[in-house]
Amino acid sequence: MKKLLAVAPFAVLLAACATNAPTTTGPTPTTAAKPVVQSFTCEDNGMITAAYTANGQAVNANVTLPKVGLKDAKITMEQAVSGSGARYVNNVNPKTTYDWHTKADYGIMTITSDNGQQYQVNCQL
Repeated sequence: MKKLLAVAPFAVLLAACATNAPTTTGPTPTTAAKPVVQSFTCEDNGMITAAYTANGQAVNANVTLPKVGLKDAKITMEQAVSGSGARYVNNVNPKTTYDWHTKADYGIMTITSDNGQQYQVNCQL
């Protein structure tokens, strides 16, 4: 009987250690995905700041290309098919199409007017 009384406190202690801590299974906090912003310096004293959506489906570009008269132009482009790199196109305006193609640290902005004239500028991060 004395042995049983001597073992009882240890049994209670072991039982307390064997219980699992309570867990919470509520919703985990989410953080809104932020756009990726890159600033490119272009030929002809140009500058393009591109804010890519978190899912990569679109880009909001702030375009300054003095040679074609653009200063802080806000252009939204949707992702398009690209053989390599990433490509975005805005063809909402029937008179002008904007095409932004990037790969690694380089970008090419191509502006095509409805009369077939095309302006292309190379840019770099």
